[in-house]
Amino acid sequence: MKHGKNGTWIKVLIASVCVAFLILLSFRIHYVNATAVALPNIEKYSMNEWVVLDGAFLNTRSENTQGYSMRATKAELLSYNEYIEKYGLDKSKKMEGFDEKSLVCLEIEVKNVGNEEGRILVFECKLIPDRKNTYFIPSTVLWAESESGLPEDGTARVLQIKADSAYTVHIPYKVNIKDMEGLTEYKTPMKDTSFELVVSNSPVRKVIVIKL
Repeated sequence: MKHGKNGTWIKVLIASVCVAFLILLSFRIHYVNATAVALPNIEKYSMNEWVVLDGAFLNTRSENTQGYSMRATKAELLSYNEYIEKYGLDKSKKMEGFDEKSLVCLEIEVKNVGNEEGRILVFECKLIPDRKNTYFIPSTVLWAESESGLPEDGTARVLQIKADSAYTVHIPYKVNIKDMEGLTEYKTPMKDTSFELVVSNSPVRKVIVIKL
């Protein structure tokens, strides 16, 4: 009889431990679900298709993109010198040895309806190749060569146009290297041909599929 009572006690103990474990597991699952970072919805657009930003932003809501729309109308594989020749204001700024096709130049149209203060953080619009293990960034120094209103030192980070207007820009994307002396980013061949251009991250991630 004594042995039977011990066996029953052991079974009760095991059952109690199992119940406690299940309770702890359910609390853990609830905690993970409650604290998990929700991934934003992703909207994909084709080239020549207008992307209505509608307040969607890259970093913060203060970008105030309400009323802004944009689309990519052309993608070109260019060298530094070809960019200067096609879009530069001063054609004499071409440099010897910078003929490697190292850039993806995007022709982007932007519209602004009724927004006096909003802007697009162009520098944060990353160009991500299909392989997903890196990203390309705008060459703001080279971009400044095509726009008279941009600072020549390449500190331009935003695109802001007047309310109820439209504008077209040609933004050169390069490898994510900053070599102020050798400028090796303009000597590194661009081998990718398919990309996603990120134009907003939250509350909706909006990307434009780019094909060369």
